[in-house]
Amino acid sequence: MNTFARRAGVAVCLAGVLISGWVLAAEAAGPYKYNSFKDVLDAGGLTMKFILALSMLAVFLVIYYLFTLRASVVYPDAFIREAENAAADGDIEGLKKLCLENDSPAAQVVAAAVEQVEGAERADYLIVRDAIEGEGARQASVLWQRIQYLLDVAVIAPMVGLLGTVLGMLQSFAGMEVEMGVVKPLAVAAGVAKALITTVGGLIVGITAMSLYALFRGRVNSLVGGLESASSRVFRRLMAKAPKRN
Repeated sequence: MNTFARRAGVAVCLAGVLISGWVLAAEAAGPYKYNSFKDVLDAGGLTMKFILALSMLAVFLVIYYLFTLRASVVYPDAFIREAENAAADGDIEGLKKLCLENDSPAAQVVAAAVEQVEGAERADYLIVRDAIEGEGARQASVLWQRIQYLLDVAVIAPMVGLLGTVLGMLQSFAGMEVEMGVVKPLAVAAGVAKALITTVGGLIVGITAMSLYALFRGRVNSLVGGLESASSRVFRRLMAKAPKRN
């Protein structure tokens, strides 16, 4: 838990980098000076607004992960202790009730084992084990899928920034109209500013989101291992008391 607390601190710092990155995007706008963040968004056009939406989504996901990707949520200590005691006593009904009252992934895994043991005169070790492994794999897949959205943000943001770059350069070339032998420099500069702002904005959001994804990927890997360990302890106690097939 302490390790994750440190990682959470790093995540907050990276979120700060994400916010400060918009300042860098404004500074990258060339000759233009902006008095407000709205000016930056207006200069970046629609693509910059989409990048901002992606950054807000990334911040929301990080906050959500900090609250949900915890051992106390995935395999609560209180539930595991009570489940181990019920399994050791051979109290199948009590264990089933305990699983129904808890909505954690660990409860879902244990419930899969209880379903195979409940009402059976003889419990097949391999069948019960397969049930636990199958449900455990499903719960692990849910955890991995949960953080996949942050990876999607990390991939999409730079691509949107690249799109803004192309649109900005097209705007620059379109602004190179010559009237009486004079090129319109402001029209060209506006397109270049848009290209630079969206490029920097997309890269900042993408790099930050990818860094945060790497942190949460390690956390999910740790949680999956902890879930397997906790479920195995309950499984061993359950099978020690359950009547077995010859």
